[in-house]
Amino acid sequence: MELWKAALLGLVQGLTEFFPISSDGHLVALERWLGVRQVGSGASFEAFLHVGTLLACFVAFRRDLVAMTAVLASPRRLFAPEQTDEVGRDARFVFLGTLATVATALPLADWFESLYDVKAVVVGSMVATGVLLLASRPLLAVPERPSRGWQALVVGALQTLAILPGLSRSCTTVVAGLGVGLGAQRVARLSFLLSVPIVLAATLRQFWKYRPSGEQLPPIALGIAVAFVVGLFAVKSMLRLVPRGRMHWFAPWMFALAAAVAFT
Repeated sequence: MELWKAALLGLVQGLTEFFPISSDGHLVALERWLGVRQVGSGASFEAFLHVGTLLACFVAFRRDLVAMTAVLASPRRLFAPEQTDEVGRDARFVFLGTLATVATALPLADWFESLYDVKAVVVGSMVATGVLLLASRPLLAVPERPSRGWQALVVGALQTLAILPGLSRSCTTVVAGLGVGLGAQRVARLSFLLSVPIVLAATLRQFWKYRPSGEQLPPIALGIAVAFVVGLFAVKSMLRLVPRGRMHWFAPWMFALAAAVAFT
């Protein structure tokens, strides 16, 4: 792959991973248009690019992640019946949400991945993302509820659906979080924190499954670097957009992209 194509894919990954418009859907479409998409490759190159945005997430939430790791190392604090500590609540949410994602994703991951080259699935998932984006605005009116374990399980289980190319992970989890009463001020942050263990595990799985050759490393490294820099900008922007109720702005883009993919 030419370096400029890898840089362009990294740019798209950085912008679309945190904005609610499906990074994998954009990458699959762009790889086809650039002529670098290999049928049957699943999410291989996409997974490599996720390293860049994962690093951006680590940097943006480094204090939260360090504090939550300390909580996870203390089961007594993690499972305290009346968890009043915000860090403790967030750690328990991520822990339970990750368990729910793993439990639902493991039996389905290979099947979902096999759909990456099915155009109808990509287009349908993009349309579904657009519908969810439109639904996000009225869901802002759902009153915030006290944090409960069932909320994490629901959001974590629905996160599995975002393996589908074209269905945005951040959109799915933010909309699910709004629906279960997490509140607009917390939901984007929790969505990104919830992504860290799953994206890390999925990336390691893809590296093991599709071990890159020596000649593939320079474009992969460049794509990762670009995705990291652009991702830092995108994650901070998204944290401002959700509380202001502006996610629905992206819906027309998803419908237009779905039409472009359908007719090319």
